[in-house]
Amino acid sequence: MEGLKKVVVRLWHPGCWSIETTKNHPQIYLSVDGAFKIGNEIRANFKLIAENYDALKSYLTSIKNFEHLAKDVLVIGRSDLFAFIHGRFPTESTFYENVFSLEFMPSKIMIHGGHEYWTMLIYEDKLKETLDKLGEMEDIEFEVISITKLKTLEEEQGDIIDEISQKLSIKQKKVLVEAYRSGYFEWPRKMNLNELADRFGIAKSTCLHHLRSAEQKILKRFVEELKDRECYITDGNL
Repeated sequence: MEGLKKVVVRLWHPGCWSIETTKNHPQIYLSVDGAFKIGNEIRANFKLIAENYDALKSYLTSIKNFEHLAKDVLVIGRSDLFAFIHGRFPTESTFYENVFSLEFMPSKIMIHGGHEYWTMLIYEDKLKETLDKLGEMEDIEFEVISITKLKTLEEEQGDIIDEISQKLSIKQKKVLVEAYRSGYFEWPRKMNLNELADRFGIAKSTCLHHLRSAEQKILKRFVEELKDRECYITDGNL
């Protein structure tokens, strides 16, 4: 979109509940589902995603050690790998107030490994000024992870399946679908490569080429989209 940039920054500031609680829990990811200022406090909802059950259990137990950083924290729902948390925090312990003094609009906030990852929309002519102001703020540490062109609404909502399908040949699609249907990708495999090639009357090497080409195209597009949506995953400091 003309004139608007998507900027992702890794950010740290002192006394933050979400930063401190995730510092020693690298298998935990928090996303902010909503944050609002009510009176002299910030109320926020978090979705917690854990890589495994033990990591989730350990994190939820440990947050009791950080009660001094919050007015109240409630776990309002959980499963083996997910939890939903509602918290009330002193305004001064959050980055929320700084948002209104800067020329950006946050679109996503993730917290992982003791840092916040802010995805922000900034007008291009305000980009340098905004980052300079952010750098001047006391006790704020940040690093720009990426600056990219903002996609149009049509691009953001585009069908990734259509994109991938257009990159695959008919033969690649047929072999891929049949491989999946026949259990080639299962473990242990229900069909081997020779059987799959025989089904199409083609050489084993040709069959493998179709599979590998299709897999590479699918994986490349998926990873590109994942990196764009969740830049913190590729942060070298994680």
